Formats: sequence, structure tokens, C-alpha cells
Amino acid sequence: MDEIFLNWEASKPGAFGCRPIRLAHRLHQASLFTDAALARLIAQMPRSHYHVNTMPRDASDPKAWREGEIEGLSAEAVLAAIANGNIWLHMQRVDRIEPAYADLLEAIYGELEQRVPGLRTFKRSMSILISSPRMNVAYHADVPGQTLWQIRGSKRVWIYPPRAPFLPQAALEKIILKQASDTDLVFQDTHDGEAQIFELLPGMMATWPLNSPHRVVNDDMLNVSFTTEHWTHDLRARYAVNYANGLLRPLSRHLRDHPFSQKTQGPSSWAKLLLAGAHKAWRGRNSRGRLPLTIDFRVDPASAEGFRSITPYEIRK
Repeated sequence: MDEIFLNWEASKPGAFGCRPIRLAHRLHQASLFTDAALARLIAQMPRSHYHVNTMPRDASDPKAWREGEIEGLSAEAVLAAIANGNIWLHMQRVDRIEPAYADLLEAIYGELEQRVPGLRTFKRSMSILISSPRMNVAYHADVPGQTLWQIRGSKRVWIYPPRAPFLPQAALEKIILKQASDTDLVFQDTHDGEAQIFELLPGMMATWPLNSPHRVVNDDMLNVSFTTEHWTHDLRARYAVNYANGLLRPLSRHLRDHPFSQKTQGPSSWAKLLLAGAHKAWRGRNSRGRLPLTIDFRVDPASAEGFRSITPYEIRK
């Protein structure tokens, strides 16, 4: 395969994962992202591997984010509804559905690890996003390391510092503990004063520091993009410390709103790593799974916004 990244600058290796950066790539030319390829993928998607969402175009409050369903619709009907409506389709772990996406994911991280000194990743995954013209994606924070690749259309991405008030420690801990959704963050218009804003066109990729909150607004055309997720030993240690902090915070009433140490070295951090590991093992044996999702709309290409409301029900995935 030809090199994926174009015009890699000497300053980028030290920036990867440390600050928001934007890079050029050639994957917008790949046949894996044609309408025919996307339709084949949609047709294979089990319910556990996708989210379909909507949010008013004039809204910024993550609480306006809604979950829906596409069951029983043809892939072509889903694509038509997205192209003409106000819908965001997130197909998760596509590398487990089609081997060609797994091969691409391997090539991406193989090249990244060659270009970024010391980078060694594991537990990688890939998701494809298909979203409507002018679609507004809620302010949220992801748990693993992230990259965002623009394939078709254009969008604007606001990236915020991964610290309070943009991301309070307690809010991150609840997301990591699965006591809250990644969109359960408080967004204020004043946050934009410290955001870094990227315009993403086809052939551009963006990445940012771990857990940086971000939000997206599409330009006036259908958008196709994909994300990757990854872990490193350092990212896993930071996850475990925040996990343990979330377990300890309710026990310290006078410190509930105060910063906890997020250091990943030293005796206290090692104790936190042990606590997080033990609790995850216990929860794996006793947990009911993720937070329930309330489904309250169904994709409908005959509707002006591409969906219609239905009687709400809950699922876990």
C-alpha cells in the first residue's frame, strides 16, 4: 500500500497525542468508502455495532442528543435518509465486520508507529460516520486515544482542553466508570474562547490529546468520515487512575469537587492501578453492562428530517 500520510512535517511526531494536530492523507480515494461499499456495510451491521442519532441544528446542549433505530430498512433507504435529513450514523468496530477495514486499520497504525517515536498501540478499532448536511454532533469526550479522518464533505471541529471547566475530573470519571454517557458534559458558549477549531476537508485527519472534549458541525453536504481508537500503556495507566479516582471520590465527601491526583507513577498510583483492576474484574462478573440507551426515533426517508419519533424504549449495548 502507498503511504497513507502526505507531507508529514518534522514537528508532528512530538505533537501526536500532546496537542491537536491536522494531517493530510490519501484515504478519501479508497474504494472502501464508496456508496456501494457503505451500503454493503450498513446491511451487515448488527444492532450492537451502531448508533444512529439526531440533534437540532441550532442546539449545543448535549442533552438534546437522541438515539434511534434503523431496523428493517434497506441500506439504500438509510443512506437516502441521511443525505436528505438530520441524522448521524455511527458504525462501530467495522474492522470486525469486514476484513478489508481491519487491513486498513493495521496499515494506519503501522505507519503511525513508524513515524511517531516510541508509539506502540493495541486494542485498536475503527468506526465509520455518515452524517447529514449541517448535522450538529454533541459536545462529548471519548475515553481511548482518537483520530478523525475526513473522506467526503467538509466539517468544522471544535477541540477543547481536557481539563476543567471543559472536562471536570468527576465528569470524566463517571464516563470511564460507565455511570454517565460521553455526552453527559455541560457545554457553555464561553468554552469556545479556548477551543482550537479545525476545518476538515476530504483528505484531512485530526487528532487531539486524550479525553479532549469536542463537537462537530457539518457543512451543507453529506459527510463521510471515520475514526480510530487505540490504547497505549500510558493511556491505559491514565484510564486506570481516573477509574480508581471515580471509585474513591464518593468516599471523600469534603473532596468531591476537588482535583484528585492523576499521576501514573509512585506508590499511590500503583495502589490505584490495583484497585481499578480488581474492580473491573469484579464488575465483569457482576455487571448488567452499559448504561441503558433510550431509543425514541426511527429513521424514515419519507420524513423531512429523515426520521420520525416513536414510543421510547430502552436497550443496552
